[in-house]
Amino acid sequence: MRALRFAIALTALLWLGMTSTATAAPRTIDVTIQNFIYSPTPITVDPGDTVRWTNLDTAQHSAVSVKEGFVSAVIGQNQSASVTFNDPGTFEYVCAVHGASMKGTVIVRGTPVERAQAAGPVGHLVNDQYQEARPDVFASVPTASPAVYVALLLALVAVARFVWMLRHS
Repeated sequence: MRALRFAIALTALLWLGMTSTATAAPRTIDVTIQNFIYSPTPITVDPGDTVRWTNLDTAQHSAVSVKEGFVSAVIGQNQSASVTFNDPGTFEYVCAVHGASMKGTVIVRGTPVERAQAAGPVGHLVNDQYQEARPDVFASVPTASPAVYVALLLALVAVARFVWMLRHS
């Protein structure tokens, strides 16, 4: 009889252990930004996990989803920004400073939830004010006002007149 009770208790414990849903503790997954590249990409995470981007470049960077999803802070060299992903789906992202030349993907396991789309534009604006950090854009030559060109023309005429007077005196 004791053996039967022991077998029933053991079976109940095994059944309880197999049917309980063990949830893993949320993780932090690191992505480095170096030489204007996110590494690794793509990355696959579970809902509740956090992705931490660390910038190893001297230029400022960020991560912003192409469609509605997430926006990280703009980070400088040796700084980090983190985003926690709770909703399943595939999130393509770019650098808000440098645009589509820097891109990556975060895949969150699970079945994506359909969301009603809000009226108006979808996505995020790219902050492109950091021209000095963009290696693909050459410095533009500043354009002068017409007054500067008129002053240069008058100076040239005055020098030519002075040279003419020196030669004919």
